[in-house]
Amino acid sequence: MKLIPFWMVTMAYLWCAIDVSHGKLLTTACLQFEEDYNFKEDKFTGTWYDVRRLNDPAVPQHEDCVVMNYRLGEQGSFSIRQSYQIGPDSEPIYRGGKADPKVFQDARIPKFYERFNTTDPNDPDTSIDVVATDYSSYAVVYSCTSINSTHQIESAWVLSRQPALAKNVVELVNLFLETRFTRKDHKWRATIQTADYCKPTLVEELLVHSAASCVQFSSIPLATLLGVLLVKVFH
Repeated sequence: MKLIPFWMVTMAYLWCAIDVSHGKLLTTACLQFEEDYNFKEDKFTGTWYDVRRLNDPAVPQHEDCVVMNYRLGEQGSFSIRQSYQIGPDSEPIYRGGKADPKVFQDARIPKFYERFNTTDPNDPDTSIDVVATDYSSYAVVYSCTSINSTHQIESAWVLSRQPALAKNVVELVNLFLETRFTRKDHKWRATIQTADYCKPTLVEELLVHSAASCVQFSSIPLATLLGVLLVKVFH
């Protein structure tokens, strides 16, 4: 009987712990971005739609209809509310999270540690870099998180302020992706955001009402959000 090396068992465990359903790639070297800009946290807040992401062909089910809301917290941190669907028959799935800034010497782009739905300090944080954004229409977010001394888990997303990128922005985003993401396994999948596929989500709805009523979205438990959704569905 051939024994499996310990490092392979450890890698498999960590791979599962980081949740491969998000479409992550295994790499030995993170991409290096030379962008240099002053990130404006207050302008990044609000609603973002995931419209494209690096594709892992081994993932059987993909997250679609992904909507996120970023609210600015203390010392440059963000609270995050997210909803997504898995398949056309899925109801929106909600989760909350937080992104805390991390500081590296001579860092040129904004970097964060992100975590969702966990209070265990031993759970791994996901490294998130906002490598490009104009705040008003698009953002490109990159993640490369170490799982051991030789390998990293890599992800990337294109975000939009609307369910689809504006036509005048598509060419700009495509040029950025083609010149930075050049490995053969860098294949992009369009996240489904069409009205006939995606169910209404409270991540969008509460944001509209909160502007007028000053509802503190980050303070509303997810169970309450689901309860409101059920009331709307059956009434």
